[in-house]
Amino acid sequence: MRLFNLSSRLNKVRIGIDQTFTFPERFRGTIVEKWANYWKGLFNDYTEVAVGIFREAKDNPKKSLLYALTSYGLYACAKKNPDEEDFLKQFRTSYNEMILVSSELQNPTSEDYIRRLQVDLNQNRLRFLSLWLFTIMWEDLYDKDDCTYPAICEYTKVTYWSFHEQIIDIGFWNKFWRLNWKLINYDVNYL
Repeated sequence: MRLFNLSSRLNKVRIGIDQTFTFPERFRGTIVEKWANYWKGLFNDYTEVAVGIFREAKDNPKKSLLYALTSYGLYACAKKNPDEEDFLKQFRTSYNEMILVSSELQNPTSEDYIRRLQVDLNQNRLRFLSLWLFTIMWEDLYDKDDCTYPAICEYTKVTYWSFHEQIIDIGFWNKFWRLNWKLINYDVNYL
């Protein structure tokens, strides 16, 4: 019932605006009137769409709930998409926790992974590709600022066919998951 009251109220407002607002003779047939008609038509289109969405939501509540939850889930994923700064924070925290453990007691897999990331960071070869919902962190062959011939030649760059081999980590929901997974058992209890 409220939905129909809302649409009738919008129609009353629209009719009231049309009746009270008229152009003077000097603006009729000019670009100003065309501009006003354009915005009126746009407003009418969007109000019809909004009323149609509410009517469809009332007719199919399960479908509308599914769409709303899916939209909110995608929005939340996009909002929590990690970036380079989040990676650096997580990397530094993990590295600081790992160096507190003696080198004889460190998990070799965790240590190798941390060293690989350190080398890539020092050589400026880590790249981040944000895909709205998640971030791919990959290792390039050369530095960003490298101007030598192999670094700028298109035949020596990472191809699309070998790109999957260069992926180091996937960031999703404010966390880089491989870094987290590699450093779960970084100390003496890794066996």
